[in-house]
Amino acid sequence: MGLFNLFKTNNNGSLYRGGDGASIETAIVINTTNSMIGVPAEYKYIIGKYGQKDVGWILESQAVMENNGRNYDRINIKLNNGELKKYYFDITLFYDKF
Repeated sequence: MGLFNLFKTNNNGSLYRGGDGASIETAIVINTTNSMIGVPAEYKYIIGKYGQKDVGWILESQAVMENNGRNYDRINIKLNNGELKKYYFDITLFYDKF
């Protein structure tokens, strides 16, 4: 793997595809095979919606799960107004690939 391949995404170059992340069925697909890109991309997505962690929101919990042969990361956050949000990310492309 060359240095430039480290930062490549799959297919059309978009890092995110899929749904809104509200459920496994509508999970946000992280479109990379590189965990060094994939893991931070999950947080980058949430930061893009709600601002910086521990400023606009706090992490309540995070768990990896498997469903129908695919791997998901469920991230539960709490917004400053007390509202709880849950996001599902499909991490199959990069899960367990270091």
